[in-house]
This record gives sequence, structure tokens and C-alpha cells, in this order.
Amino acid sequence: MSVVITIDDRNLRRALSQYAVAKNKTDAEVVNKAMRFWLPFASSRVIKKTPGKRKIRAELNAPSRDYPRSTLAEAIIGWRFKNKRQKPPANFASIVESFKNARYNSVSFLRAGFIPAMKRFDVPQRRTVGTQVAYKGKSLGEKAKPSFIFKVEAFARNAREGVTKLAPEAFQDSLPEVTRLFIKFMEDDLRREARRSGFF
Repeated sequence: MSVVITIDDRNLRRALSQYAVAKNKTDAEVVNKAMRFWLPFASSRVIKKTPGKRKIRAELNAPSRDYPRSTLAEAIIGWRFKNKRQKPPANFASIVESFKNARYNSVSFLRAGFIPAMKRFDVPQRRTVGTQVAYKGKSLGEKAKPSFIFKVEAFARNAREGVTKLAPEAFQDSLPEVTRLFIKFMEDDLRREARRSGFF
């Protein structure tokens, strides 16, 4: 998933501009800081739309409606063999376990898609297991560079194609949160300054 800002981002631009003036920061510094917060907000949209491992495990281990003596995972694998007119092999149980693991890993795979871009923008990473830690893909993000001539831009993209179907509006829906966050930063600074000056 990639984003070029063509959405209505006037409020965010205004907030970032005011923040740059208030903190005496360059446009590039402010844009990169915005991306540092924007990526986790967008990532949380993907996480909310993917079931956790506990939920997947509960669903796959639940009794099947069609085959009450089987779990859902067993029924799915059994149906695949039946559909091919084959008898389930002796290692049926290990095939079922492999299917469950593949299902768990597919969720981790989708959730890990923002990690390369997050690393590029120095987003602190939580310790996780599985696909997310093992991810070694090329960084899919480009920090903004200072410029007095060209428009300052940063680039970030989710590394998983499936995410564009799962949460296509992840960046756009996170826009108000990033805007509110930078407004809060400025309000907090004003309060601190007011306390130092004796107004509060």
C-alpha cells in the first residue's frame, strides 16, 4: 500500500506548518515525525481487521457443524481430500496442524507489512514472534529530505498486497489522528510555557 497525499489533508498541513514554526523545525523534520506516528496508526487499522491467533485457534478447533465429531480444521482438510476423491492419509493429523500454522502465519504476514517502513522512520518496535520478527524485506519507505526548491515529501508503502483489499483506507482513516496528535503537542507546549511564565 502506498500513499501520495491527494486526500483532504489541509488540517494536517496546517497543524504541521504551525508545529514547524513553534518548534523551529524544518519541513523535512516535521514530515518525518508525522510519518513516524502515521504508520502505527495505519498499521492498527490492519490489525483491527485481522483476527488474532487466539480467535483463529478457537475457530479452527471448534466443532464443525457438518461433522460434529471433527473440528472445523479437520472438516476443511477432510473435505479437500473428499473433493479430490482421495482417502485421508495416515499423516492426516499433521496435515491439519500444518493448515492451522499456515492460517496463523498468514495473519502475522499481513500484520507485518508495515514493519519495513516503520523501521525506515525509526518507529520503536515491540518484540513479537513469528513472521514479524523474521521479516527481512527491503525497506518500503523514504524519508523526506530538506529542500528549498521542491516540495518536501516522504513515502511509505505496506509490503503486503493483500492489505490493499483488507484495509485500503488505512492511511486516509488515520489522518485525523495524526492531526489531533500534533495539535496536542502544540497545546502541551503552550501549557508548559504558560506554567513557566506563571500564567497557570
